[in-house]
Amino acid sequence: MLKKLIFAVVFLTSYFTTATAQVPSPQPTCVSVTPAPLGAVTITWITPAGPGAQFAFYTIYRANAYAGPYISAGTVNVFTQTSFTDNLAGANTASKYYYIQTTYNAPGPITSPPVDTVRSIFLSVAGVSAANLTWNSENPVGTPPIVTSSGVYNVFMEFPTGSGNWTLTGTTTNLNYLDTIFVCNAAINFRVEIADNTGCVSVSSVATDVFQNLIAPGVTTMDTLSVDNSNHPMMNWGASNSPDVAGYIIYQNVGGVWITVDTVFGIGNTNYTNLAGNAGVDSLIFRVAAFDSCGNIGLAGNNLQTMYLTSVADICNHSATLSWSAYPLIGNGLAGCNIFQATASAAGPYTYIGTVPPGVQTFIATGLSTSTTYYFKVDAFDFSGQNRAASNRRTFYCAAPIPPNFLYVVTTSVGASNRVDVSTFVDTAASVLGYKIMRATVNSPNGYTQVGFMGPVTYPLFMYSDYTADADNNSYFYKVINVDSCGFDGMESNIGRSIKLTATGNSDFTNTLTWNKYETWDGAVISYKIYRGLDGLIDIANPIMVIPSPFLTDEFTYVDTSVWRTLKGDGNFYYMIEAVEGAGAIFNFGATSRSNIAIAKQEPEMFIPNCFTPEAGVNVIFVPVTTWADYANYSMEIFNRFGENLFSTKKIGDGWDGQVRGKNCETGVYVYLVKYRTAKGEDIQRKGIVTLLR
Repeated sequence: MLKKLIFAVVFLTSYFTTATAQVPSPQPTCVSVTPAPLGAVTITWITPAGPGAQFAFYTIYRANAYAGPYISAGTVNVFTQTSFTDNLAGANTASKYYYIQTTYNAPGPITSPPVDTVRSIFLSVAGVSAANLTWNSENPVGTPPIVTSSGVYNVFMEFPTGSGNWTLTGTTTNLNYLDTIFVCNAAINFRVEIADNTGCVSVSSVATDVFQNLIAPGVTTMDTLSVDNSNHPMMNWGASNSPDVAGYIIYQNVGGVWITVDTVFGIGNTNYTNLAGNAGVDSLIFRVAAFDSCGNIGLAGNNLQTMYLTSVADICNHSATLSWSAYPLIGNGLAGCNIFQATASAAGPYTYIGTVPPGVQTFIATGLSTSTTYYFKVDAFDFSGQNRAASNRRTFYCAAPIPPNFLYVVTTSVGASNRVDVSTFVDTAASVLGYKIMRATVNSPNGYTQVGFMGPVTYPLFMYSDYTADADNNSYFYKVINVDSCGFDGMESNIGRSIKLTATGNSDFTNTLTWNKYETWDGAVISYKIYRGLDGLIDIANPIMVIPSPFLTDEFTYVDTSVWRTLKGDGNFYYMIEAVEGAGAIFNFGATSRSNIAIAKQEPEMFIPNCFTPEAGVNVIFVPVTTWADYANYSMEIFNRFGENLFSTKKIGDGWDGQVRGKNCETGVYVYLVKYRTAKGEDIQRKGIVTLLR
């Protein structure tokens, strides 16, 4: 300022001693330090007003301190030139002071006083994990430094050093600035700039230091956690606000323990698909944390859990009940869930089938086609409609009840107590509630009624006994109907017809048998075996006849002519027919079917002699000769002509020897009374006389 007063006195003296107009000195506007090794300084000014013809040159003065001493740094001989570079300034090590003077001719050389003194900006930096920047003003005596200055300092950072990549890190109106560092053990260059409204910029010296980032990145918040078409978890998050972030760590909660799943690199790499994860078997939980180049790991933010979708089939109603885990955190709030289905593949295309409000986690998909594979997914969405998160893809096969591959009546056979046993071969892999046992006396579509039901069976061969049958008087048609797991009738079996046998005793000592054919085996009937027995016992080991089936028609008749060979017994002949299945059946059971037991009743025959001679050696005992009488109801009594009972017996074959109490009876006529019961249950009484001869 002292220099300004001196130059002012000189200027005023010169002005009043000459009539020539004075040429003023320029107004400095910017002073910039270049990063050259010697710290060159470029001064910029505004060309002064004045007669250019009288101009001689500008002199730029430099000093290390405001008070001087100042030395000439150089001159400019062009009046309109507005800048000068001082290559020997050395402003990279300390701040330098400058002013400018104009020399003009009037007619001798006259020097105008300087307008203002400016100072190069020297920048200092200190710190470890933060850069503490300080610098001086352009004006050594006040702030703002220059009246045309913007008054705002821009702080720039170059990293890596020497890259030329200078980025604005902040602004301030102060002469200091604190910049948090996010690099790891690296040198960083800083500089400060302040613009002037004349268009130039003052630039500071470059300050360099090595910094170590000790500050971990901020919390990373996951935006959405979804599932792709392959059931891989997909997640995305917002980029970290910490500039030194090198990447992100993905964590998964497995059994209550957080494990590292993977690492992605790059601050802008904000989405990840876990190709090793399978969100189709369970709900998976993830979170994300950022890490910087120094290895500092920030805090993991929110935990998000995939929606896990399951389904329960209702094949009878052709529907599926979908259920999924909650997804409460999304965007600006959960607005609901959309449900989609596809039939081509898990990749779609998907068709929208419904929406449920928040809090509802089930949906019934109806109208499904049987034997079709469906793919379902659920999308949670927020109120903006911009944020969505999908569940896993649920594969669902809409099956019908599994039908049986076979249902076969193996045999229909008459058992004890006139029951009919229906043996059936079933497919245990079928989905069934059970089997209807249907019976008819006439094989017509509307002639069958249900007589029994068999629940699901473990073994493929089961037998149902129809105790309501009257097998002595009826031949029955049986079939079995599969009842599927939805309660609907399914496959019908073949027809099994029982054999009803009728046996009739004839007066010519023969028995006639009549029966219907057995129906229907896959292998047909190869033969019928005829069994016979007495006294209620049938010898099933030795049939009396085997009749090949091809020689028989629908109704079969056989006459047993060997009855006369068996005169003993009560006259009741018991018969049973057994049908034998032939070859060619698909299941090759070789089954048999037995008829009811039919009884042919032969009338008893009795011969009573009219005389006997005890001493003659021929016909010495009076005894009736009987066939097929009921031994239990037989009796014979002998009376004399006075009605006295001389002899009695209840045993067939016992006769009267003509004695009474050990004494011979006299020759004469005696009365006999014989009682017996026929095979038909009729009580017969024979009375007559017999002559005793001696």
